[in-house]
Amino acid sequence: MNSKWINFFIYGILLFSLHCAAFPDPITSKYRNLKLTNEKKFKILFTGFYRYEQEKDIILENIKKQGIVEDPSSPLVLEIILQKKDPKYQFPLLHKIQFLLTFFTGGIFPSHIRSEQSLTFRYSKSDSILFENEYSVGMDQWRGIPVILLMITHWPNRIYKEQLVETTKLEFVE
Repeated sequence: MNSKWINFFIYGILLFSLHCAAFPDPITSKYRNLKLTNEKKFKILFTGFYRYEQEKDIILENIKKQGIVEDPSSPLVLEIILQKKDPKYQFPLLHKIQFLLTFFTGGIFPSHIRSEQSLTFRYSKSDSILFENEYSVGMDQWRGIPVILLMITHWPNRIYKEQLVETTKLEFVE
């Protein structure tokens, strides 16, 4: 009888702590080496997308919608780099306490998780970088029972894909 309650408690913690809702940050960018090119044909390389095949396909599809043509023989290279950043919490100790509260209350008390990435569009020709744009993409994720209703419209994977599409559109809007 005692082990049933332990199993129920563990199952409850796992079930309720998996509920997650995400809220995106505004996308920001850094411009470097402002030498814009009017070329539309590039050899396209993706770096850092080994776990994000769907996101890579979404970006490639949106690049093509913006009029960019993938040409493997082009001397111009468009490298798209996805990098995960370590999140910066304003109060790291409070973040750890909040996580423990979520765990020990079975998800009744929600926890906050921050995720940050950078998406860089690097244009180069013969080993020289012509132009590079770095966009910061981030979101705040909340896990626990109180966010069950928010999950419907704020699912983290959907929010992340929307941010990548928006970033791609920002890069190629003239």
